[in-house]
Amino acid sequence: MNNRPIYRLFVCGSIFLVVMLACSFSPQVVSTPVADTPAVVESPEVVVVEETPAIATPTDTLIPTIVHLSVPGEPPGSWLSEITDRDTSAVAAEKRALGGENFSKNLFERPFNANAMDQYFADLDITRARLFEDAQWVYVSIRLAGKNNSGFLGGNYGVEVDLDVDGRGDLLIFTGAPGAQWSTDGVRAWLDNNNDVGSSHPVDSDAPGSGDGYESLYFDAGLGVDPDAAWVRLAPDDPAGVQIAFKLSLLNNDTKYTWGVWTDRSILNPAWFDYNDHFTAAQAGSSLVESSEYPIKGLYELDNTCRWAVGFTPTGSEPGICPVPVTPTSPPPVTPGKISGIVFYDGVNGDLVYGPGSSPLPGLTVRARSGTCSAPGGVAGNAVTNVSGFYTLTLNAGTYCVDVHPAPLGYSLKTPPQTVTVPSGGSVNNVNFGFSTYLGMR
Repeated sequence: MNNRPIYRLFVCGSIFLVVMLACSFSPQVVSTPVADTPAVVESPEVVVVEETPAIATPTDTLIPTIVHLSVPGEPPGSWLSEITDRDTSAVAAEKRALGGENFSKNLFERPFNANAMDQYFADLDITRARLFEDAQWVYVSIRLAGKNNSGFLGGNYGVEVDLDVDGRGDLLIFTGAPGAQWSTDGVRAWLDNNNDVGSSHPVDSDAPGSGDGYESLYFDAGLGVDPDAAWVRLAPDDPAGVQIAFKLSLLNNDTKYTWGVWTDRSILNPAWFDYNDHFTAAQAGSSLVESSEYPIKGLYELDNTCRWAVGFTPTGSEPGICPVPVTPTSPPPVTPGKISGIVFYDGVNGDLVYGPGSSPLPGLTVRARSGTCSAPGGVAGNAVTNVSGFYTLTLNAGTYCVDVHPAPLGYSLKTPPQTVTVPSGGSVNNVNFGFSTYLGMR
């Protein structure tokens, strides 16, 4: 795993901005997309102009034109990594979260306003996130509990990546409220070049902590070394979904890392990451009614997830990793067993014992139901008798109720259902069924 995105790219980006300023250009950053004038987004390799310079007057400042040469497409069909998060909507009216909150581990479930907690924001409540990759892009789809009261998604949405899996995030991308088309408007990417995200102890609370978190703004709404580095849009197939796309080059093309997602409409200060280092538990409050810090106070209107792995199988010891499912102990292999016998007509003495004078009954179905015949369960297997009246049932080890069903018509005597226990890999033979005293047509 590489350590982090290349620092010298950031230096080049800084030089780029200085040159632009020297040419009397004043970059204008649009923090949220304008709903009435969505960006024009065309296929990759086609120039896309998101902003055009106004005609200069003595009081005007020229706005640089941002030319896009590479635009994300559609995420691949299969996702590489998935994270699920607590859906608070079911208990939001009770002004609380249903778990998912652990301040000491930098985990928050706070899609509420501060103090009163009488406003729940479904468009900040993460329920699921999935990560996809193709040859050029990483796509992160964030599923939210719903839209806000105005009928749209109005939060800030982000993804955090830990390249060296040390618990200290290395890349943070946050976007403003998304539009229908891929756009770089309101999209920013920060780097932590001095490795101090998380203060002294990554993930764990160090409040009041020190450090400047994500101190380097690498990409700002199309401005930077690569104007195509990161994008956002509404998910076209999900009314409560947001999609963020960023280039693999931001990860140094690393193939092994951990990631998690955020929503944040209150603090949104990359320099304060991790938030549990810059707030004490008492200052932040809690969304859990059982906590002594309840209700939410200084840290509100946000949600985040634990992190999950890409490119490797986590052990559970990685800082910030989601709980790793316990691998169940594999049961010993079960070798199927067999039940066999003959179905026959006893035309001699009616004792229903197969012997001289008995004749086979072909084409009849012998069934096995799970359990004993005093309380049989569902059908576990069937077999049809051959021309010799012989049948074989292949079943897993267990106890079964075996009978002929449907029974042939016209016989007044018949062998009753039989309870048979099959050992693993064993056979139970001579489970026969006789019929006698033929009264009419079968």
